[in-house]
Parts: sequence; structure tokens; C-alpha cells
Amino acid sequence: MRVAAKVLDRIGRCLFVFGIIIGLCWWLIPDEALDIEAEKITRSVIFPPAANNGYFMVRGFPAAPELDAHAVGQQIVAAHDRIFLADKGLGNFDLESFYGERPLAPPKTSKRLCEYQKESCLSVYHAKWVEIEAQSKVHAVYLARYRGIRHYPEFTLAISMVNAETPEPQWRSIMQMADLVDGSVAERMKSRNTQQAALEELAAEITLWRRISQGDVGLITQMIALNTLGRKYSLLSEILNKQPNVSAAYPVLLAEITAPLSPTESNIALSLGTEARWIFGAYRNVGEKTGSSDNQSFEDAMKTLLKAALIAGVRRANATLNELSRHFDSMIQFSKQSPKAIFDGHKEQLAKLEKNIRFSPFDIFYNPLGRYLNSGLQEGYIEYAFRVNDLIGYSRLIDLQRRIIAAGIEPEQIPAFLAAAGPGLMNPHTEQPMQWDAATQQVSFVGQSKRREEFGSVKVVPRK
Repeated sequence: MRVAAKVLDRIGRCLFVFGIIIGLCWWLIPDEALDIEAEKITRSVIFPPAANNGYFMVRGFPAAPELDAHAVGQQIVAAHDRIFLADKGLGNFDLESFYGERPLAPPKTSKRLCEYQKESCLSVYHAKWVEIEAQSKVHAVYLARYRGIRHYPEFTLAISMVNAETPEPQWRSIMQMADLVDGSVAERMKSRNTQQAALEELAAEITLWRRISQGDVGLITQMIALNTLGRKYSLLSEILNKQPNVSAAYPVLLAEITAPLSPTESNIALSLGTEARWIFGAYRNVGEKTGSSDNQSFEDAMKTLLKAALIAGVRRANATLNELSRHFDSMIQFSKQSPKAIFDGHKEQLAKLEKNIRFSPFDIFYNPLGRYLNSGLQEGYIEYAFRVNDLIGYSRLIDLQRRIIAAGIEPEQIPAFLAAAGPGLMNPHTEQPMQWDAATQQVSFVGQSKRREEFGSVKVVPRK
């Protein structure tokens, strides 16, 4: 028993000494200087002139019909930034107060008019035209507002710094209007007298969502834009198959609509930079807001003070941000490569990221909270790059479809045509020709994102 007691006593003394060493490390080792690259994250972004930025229209989109949605968006952003910079917290940010007395209520569900991966949207829109027309009349003001977003030459997330409490725009309502526009395009394609106007509107839609996907918008908005572009391209693909005559009737317009996305145009690197600012905003005040108030008891005030002192010891703000910026700089530089280079090097990049952000036992001595936060960074950002590059491939499929139909290429000639199509129309991940399946009449490539079924193939019905 005495031996056991001595052992326990020694263990206790060792733990006590070890605790003192850790405490001294936490409070005596100074924070790092902020790296130049990390400092860039903290700087205010230079935004385009408000009059040119469609983001404000999106932000104020649900405002009552009598209000100027663009002006409402500016008011929301200004109020958000004031609260954020004053460190008052955004939990009680009353977004609805900006929208007026009769704002647009968002749809009760996120269900779209058609599931473009599972059914023919062209047929669905025709079958639902009475419903679409009725909704279009009810939402005439908001449809006009949605179409008005096209007139803005730029699209930039105009908030100085965002965090987890920053509310998203009312995308569900905007998607509702996008569906109604697609329904209108489908209906107008039934008459030769309105076909050109319908195709011009579809061209304007694709241009709009390409502009949004290329803007300084962050990953969530970019993925919304990519999904919407996929829907628009899918509708165009159906039109080309069901009405192949349009390829000959409007060759210049269709060549404009189907011009493939380029890797430089997709701008995943810019969105990753915005994501870095978002995460910095989320980390910015971890543990610094004490929640103190004038009505606190002495005991609660002491607990608050001790909590603040503990957080100050276990978190080094500059060290945390330096590591965060190195992580994102690695991903940003990686994402600037060609789609093939991203595909070829993604496993090595994942291994490097995992090694750099892994939390080790030695991190307990310096900045353990910051290291723990950064160790939770997801390596899934490569998945976003794959989704962007899959859509690049999908846009190439649509252009190939148009060319095959317009030239009247016979099915047995399609493999040779695909092989000779040129580098701008190849599988972006491998730079090999797209594949033709005569049995299913599909031109396809193997997508690399987890949602590869969205953008992997296009049915082609050659013109007879």
C-alpha cells in the first residue's frame, strides 16, 4: 500500500509540474507576428461600385414590391458591417425589418418544378404551363426583379467580413423565379414566332449564372450558380434534341449559348479566397466575447474573467491565422492549375493537407485552441474544384451536341468526330476525347465529383 501511495504521489507531483509547464507555455510564449499573406485576409476587400454589383439586388430581393431591392440590399450590407465591426454579434440581426410590410415569402419547400436529373424538364414545363403562367402573374414584380439582375456587370459578395451568423440571401425565392423563366422559355419554344426570343432569354440566363459563378462570391454561392447553370444547360440540351431545326435556324445565337466554360473563367481560386475570409470571421472572436453585463454577480464576473484568461492562454490569434492562411494558400495555388493537373495531383494534395492540419500531442504546449480549430478544416475543398471542372466538361458536351446536330453527323461517325474535336472539347480531367455510346445515344465523360451524375453525360439525337 505504501509503495502504491508513493507511486501515486509521484504521479501527482509530475502532473502538477507538467501542468505548470503547460501553463507557462500558454501565457509566457508570445504570439507570432502576422505573416504578409495572413494579413491580406484581414484587409478590407476593394469592392466594385455599388451601382455595378448585382449582389445588392440578390440581397434585397424579397423586399416589398414598392421598395427598391438594390437599395434595400445596400442597407442590409451596411447594417451587417456596422454590427460585425462593433463586435456586437449577429445573432439578433433582424433581416426581415429591411424588407417592408409585404415582402416576398420564400417557398415552403426547396422542391423545384422539375428534377432535371430524373425527368424531361421540357415535358414537365409544358405539362405545368397553366400553373407556371399563374405563378408568373402572381410574382410579376419579382420576375422582373430577377431578370433585372442580368443588367449588373459584376457580382461580388459585398460584405466586408462574414461569419457563421451572417444570413444567406433568400436563394430559394430566386430559384423559384429561375424556374418560372425556364418554364416560359420551354413554352415559347413551341411556336416558331417566339423561338428566337426564348433562346435569347436562355442565353441571358446562362450568361447571368456564368457571371455569378465567376464572381468573388464564396463557395456556397458558387455551388448554387453551378447547379443552376447545369439546369439551364440541361434544358438547352433537351431543346436541341427535340427541336434540332433550331441549330440551323439560329447558328450564331446557339454557338454563343453553348460556348464552353473555360478553366480560367470558373475562378474556384477566388471563391476559396472568399472562404478564407469567411472562416477568419468565424474564428475572429472565438472566446473573446465574454458575455458580461452590468447585472452580473461577482461570482459570474469572476468566472467570465477566468474564462477570458484561459482562452487568451490557449489561443494565439496571429499563429492561428498564419496557419489558416497557409492552408488556404496551398489550396488556392493548387486550384489555379488545369483540371487535368488537379485530377492528377489531388491525392498528393490531400495527403499534404491532412499532414499539415493534423493535431499532434505537442500542440498542447502552444496555441492548442487555434491548432484544434485549424485541424477541423475540411480537405473537401478539392471536391468543389472537381464540381467546377465537371461543369466545364458538361458545357463541352453541350457544345459537342450542338455541333453534331448542326452538321448532321451520322452516329457511326461520332467517335471520329469526338477524337478530332480539339483540346477545348475534351474530357477536362484527362484531356482525352469524350466517349460515345451508340446504344444509349450519349456523349459522356467520367465526372470526378461525388455528385458526378449531375454533369457526366448528354443524350444526342443526331439530325435525320
